[in-house]
Amino acid sequence: MSFLLWSGQAVGHRRAAVGALVGVACAAGAVTLFPDHPFDRPKTLAAAVLLSVAAVAAMVWAAAMAHVGVQISMYNVRIRHGLLPMPPITVPLRMVNSLRAVDVRPSLAQRWGWTWIPGRGRAVIVRPGPALLFDFAGREFTVSVDDPEVAEAALNRMRSSAR
Repeated sequence: MSFLLWSGQAVGHRRAAVGALVGVACAAGAVTLFPDHPFDRPKTLAAAVLLSVAAVAAMVWAAAMAHVGVQISMYNVRIRHGLLPMPPITVPLRMVNSLRAVDVRPSLAQRWGWTWIPGRGRAVIVRPGPALLFDFAGREFTVSVDDPEVAEAALNRMRSSAR
């Protein structure tokens, strides 16, 4: 018997590609700007260091916007980040009051990435489109995934057979 009820993911190609391009451009700028004798030109060295930091930040942002995965088992919900070494969010299934499929269109009120919105809960949005809206014991959590209707049906089917 399989304990995994549903597994899904979302990939944010556009945002990840933009972040990677910005990171590469900043790194290339830092390499070309780096002076032959760094301590003779401190302002140029500072600009090269700033561009290097910007390159690293853009690459981390690209990795953060690239992928998110969700697994719903008979015991818990696990939300993981595929490209960053972050611990997954694991919530016991008994804490899930409801789950529904929603359509996400990020704007000023609903942001991209791992966010917290006062009064609306937390979210992991890597691309516009279908998402799952969890109610974890009164706290909302939105996650971009492909085919959220299948997850909703799997959870409802499991809960109806348990009664």
